[in-house]
Amino acid sequence: MTSVNTSLLQKSDGSAELLLGSTKVIASVTGPIEPKARQELPNQASLEILIRPAVGLATTREKLLEDKLRSLLQSIIVRFKYPRQLIQVVVQFLISDSKRTETDLVDYTSNDLNAAINCCYYALIDAGIALKASFVSLSIAVKNGNLTVNPTVYELAQSDSHHVICFNIEKGKANKILLLESQGDIKEDELFAMISKAVEEAEKVHHEQQRKFVKEKVENDYVWKQ
Repeated sequence: MTSVNTSLLQKSDGSAELLLGSTKVIASVTGPIEPKARQELPNQASLEILIRPAVGLATTREKLLEDKLRSLLQSIIVRFKYPRQLIQVVVQFLISDSKRTETDLVDYTSNDLNAAINCCYYALIDAGIALKASFVSLSIAVKNGNLTVNPTVYELAQSDSHHVICFNIEKGKANKILLLESQGDIKEDELFAMISKAVEEAEKVHHEQQRKFVKEKVENDYVWKQ
C-alpha cells in the first residue's frame, strides 16, 4: 500500500508524507536559503540532511542513513543552479517497521531507507527543486531465489539477502543505478534477476504513481490559468 500527501508543512518550501507498507515518513525541504559560513560552497548548493527516528533520539543508525541519502541526493539535485545556497532536507519517521524481532537482534534499515528516498522525491518536487531526473527506490528481499518487493520486517529477517536499489528515470525508463545497498548472501544469477525485477517495478512506480502525482500537482498549482 502506498499513499502520498504533499504541502503539509506551512513553514517549509516543500513537504511530503509517505505511507509505504508499514513504514510512514514525512520529509520537508527548505531552500534554497542562505547557509552558514562553514556550509557555503562557491559554485553549488550545499546539502544538509537530518533524519529523526520514530522513537527516541538519533543514533549512529540515523547518521548512516543520512550519509546514504546525502550521497544519493547530491547526484540528482541540480546543485550548480543554486551557488552559495543551502538546501535542507529533514526526514521524520512516524511509523517504522524496521524494529528488532524476537528471533533476530538486528535492526533492519532497508525499509526505512527506501521510504526516506521515495518520500524525498515528492518533497523535492513539492519544493520546486531542480532535479536532473526522476528517481525511484525499491526494497527487495531474496529467499531461495524468490523475490519480494517491499518486504515486511519478518520477510527481511527470513531472507537470504535484502537490498535497496534506486534508479534514475529518464524518458520513462530506468536509466542507471544511483544506489544499491545489499545485506546477506546472494548468487550472481539472483543478483541479475533482482536488478531486472527492480527495473520493471521502478518503471511501473514511475508511470502509475509519480507521473500521476506530478500531473495533478501541476494542474492544482496552475488552476488559476484555466
